[in-house]
Amino acid sequence: MVRLLATLLLSLSLGACTTLRGRADALARNGQFVEAAGIYDELVAKSPYEKELVVERDDLRGKALSQLLGNARRLRLEGQDEKAEDHLLGFLDRRVAWNARLSGGLESSLLEEMGGTDQHLQRLITEPARQGFALTAEEALVRKRPLLAHEEMVHIRKRMEDAVLQGGQGTCERLKGLSSEGGSHWRELVARYCHHWGGFAPEPPPGPELTRVPSWTGAVVGLDAAQEELLRGRLTRVYESSPWFSNAARAAPELSLAGRFTTERDSHTVELTAPYYEQVPYTDHEDRTETIEEPYDEVEEYTDKDGNKKTRTVTKVRKYTRTFTVPVTRYRDVARTFEYRALRRSVDYQLTLSSSGVLDGRRGPLSTVLQDHYSQFGYEHDVRFGPGDVQPQRAVFSAPDAWLTQRVEQMAAIFAQQLVEHWRQSYCGASILTLDDAARCARAGTALPTPAYQVLSGILGDDAARVPSLFVAR
Repeated sequence: MVRLLATLLLSLSLGACTTLRGRADALARNGQFVEAAGIYDELVAKSPYEKELVVERDDLRGKALSQLLGNARRLRLEGQDEKAEDHLLGFLDRRVAWNARLSGGLESSLLEEMGGTDQHLQRLITEPARQGFALTAEEALVRKRPLLAHEEMVHIRKRMEDAVLQGGQGTCERLKGLSSEGGSHWRELVARYCHHWGGFAPEPPPGPELTRVPSWTGAVVGLDAAQEELLRGRLTRVYESSPWFSNAARAAPELSLAGRFTTERDSHTVELTAPYYEQVPYTDHEDRTETIEEPYDEVEEYTDKDGNKKTRTVTKVRKYTRTFTVPVTRYRDVARTFEYRALRRSVDYQLTLSSSGVLDGRRGPLSTVLQDHYSQFGYEHDVRFGPGDVQPQRAVFSAPDAWLTQRVEQMAAIFAQQLVEHWRQSYCGASILTLDDAARCARAGTALPTPAYQVLSGILGDDAARVPSLFVAR
């Protein structure tokens, strides 16, 4: 029996392997060598000592690498540099993953493709950096980092990084010469730009719109001291990352907190039912047959030893079948329900949070509101009933702390969005902006509206669109 089971399992395994291998071979015939090699990786993992699988897998890996590099070269010749580098990245990633050694032909093709990549990245990164658009060049450099992270690309990456850094430092020096043209917000932009490239420009005094961390008044009824501290601390950290904050500012806004956290519990007796099946006997009738042997006498003739014919009586047996009906006891499953009483216990958390305060005296207060609730229930009883799988149970409720923490994060996210939008509405809405106005608008850390972009692009060119990123990480 054990040998039979082992044989069956082996047959199933071989059948699955054959099916998987068939898929891989079909992909290979279709020229999808990367996908086919991936399936052969699975096959080899299941049967690592099967030499034929290893040989086939290695052959497919070689074809996949050749195909990826060939596609990169073809796309490069067609002028599709970005797509060519996608295939080159795939080639390099798999070469590392497979620890593959390249033939002389592939090595030569790789060198040619790296040369094409170098020329493309010079146009994409080096040239904008030399023209003073270091943020634009840096954005392209970041996008190409997965490709440039490979060992073969290290010398190209170093040149690109040096070009971007030199471009940023050069623009920093140029901007410092223009810093007197604007007010505190423009000078802050210049300082942030220079700091981004490891340079230095003096930080101006904070603008009058900027404030320190807010002071909080009010309370949320129902929160304990730790929960209240969690809420205030999280909202304070959000404010410190907003465009309204400066650690050097003197004024501090007063923001109020209000709301209520309640826990409502309930318990009452309920009737529950558990379905089950019961085997119930019943009488049925079934037909049966029997064979009956009946003896009878018959006269037969025979010839004696003298040749005389005589008669004699012999006993024979004849058979016939008789059908008859008999009663039998059978069982059928009958659906039943077991009824029992239990205590239904429930808990319901209700939370309302709001914060409010004036940040721009020309406008109404900034208000943030969050409302949510969460309910749990369970049954308690000591009843046991095996056929219905009824066992004693107790209602267990999770503590509200994890749920409250998630709601605080939700409130923080809404608060962060509203702080940015409040700044944009206060300082980015005018159709005509000065240089300082445009720099102040950029503090929002989001896409510049057209008037602000036009003003900043007059000095920063294409980098103007990327200036808000300087204010995102504070």
